[in-house]
Amino acid sequence: MQGIAAMEQVVAKLTELSPEIIHCHNLHFAQVLVTAAEIIRIPCVLTLHTPDAYQALHQAAAQKLKLTVIAVSKNEFETARKTGTADINVHYVPNGTPSAAYRQDQCTPRVPSLMTVGSLEHRKGIDVAILAMTELRQRHGSDCPSLNIYGEGPQGGYLIEMAKILHLEDVVKFHGVQMDVWDRSRRSDVLIVPSRAETGPLTVLEAMSRGMATVSCEVGEVAEMLPDQRYGRIVPVDSITALADAIDSMLTDVTSGHFNPDLVVGRHQAQYSIDTMADRISTVYQSAIARLKEVPGRAAAPAAQRARAHHEGLPPRPGW
Repeated sequence: MQGIAAMEQVVAKLTELSPEIIHCHNLHFAQVLVTAAEIIRIPCVLTLHTPDAYQALHQAAAQKLKLTVIAVSKNEFETARKTGTADINVHYVPNGTPSAAYRQDQCTPRVPSLMTVGSLEHRKGIDVAILAMTELRQRHGSDCPSLNIYGEGPQGGYLIEMAKILHLEDVVKFHGVQMDVWDRSRRSDVLIVPSRAETGPLTVLEAMSRGMATVSCEVGEVAEMLPDQRYGRIVPVDSITALADAIDSMLTDVTSGHFNPDLVVGRHQAQYSIDTMADRISTVYQSAIARLKEVPGRAAAPAAQRARAHHEGLPPRPGW
């Protein structure tokens, strides 16, 4: 009964607000809101931001919930489309970030700095980046570039200890969370994304918008963001040597002038700007609203009555 009462309250509140559409970005809330939206016939859109979120589509399909899903990665889009049913409509809308003018270096450093930005957790693969730095240190000696790590997380102490044991304290530097890290970054810096799993990593888009080079593991949308070596380097997940080789290659391109920042900025503006994403999401909204209107409607019953009937699996009564 407690579940029924909670659903009654959600349905009543949504009825009061009378939204034209509901857009969820969190699976926990979506599980409640999608059901409530189904009861009062409001289209619901769910953006899936994490790889494991796609498992929830199986449950939604089993419940025959009418749901519009946005996948931010082409790989996850294909997965969701295979998982979906006639009740689940899947769209591909990659993430977008605001355009940002990159900072011109007053004097390009001999060796650009490397940087990672994100939570210090297993999924982000920061340990792989640190191990790659041991290889770079052997190759370059005192000319080894620095790896600046921005972020905090459950593996912070472990990673700091790892760098210390490997005698990398002078080239692996932990800075914690810094809100202005992107404003202080320069076009000669190289973003490293050693992640084991991602969907549409915003860090890559932030770097692209500033004309920065990126070296990333092949996860989520990255292969679409960086389609060839003019834009960056992509390596297999958990490959330490491959990551070190790619960093070396990218550094050579940056320092020799073979890397073109304007090309990267242009791709961001054309494919991954915030305006482009907004236009695509607007199209999804229109599709979701039109799709719901195709189903014969019924007048609204009292919110509590509809919620209870939905929970008990009763058929709709005439006039609902």
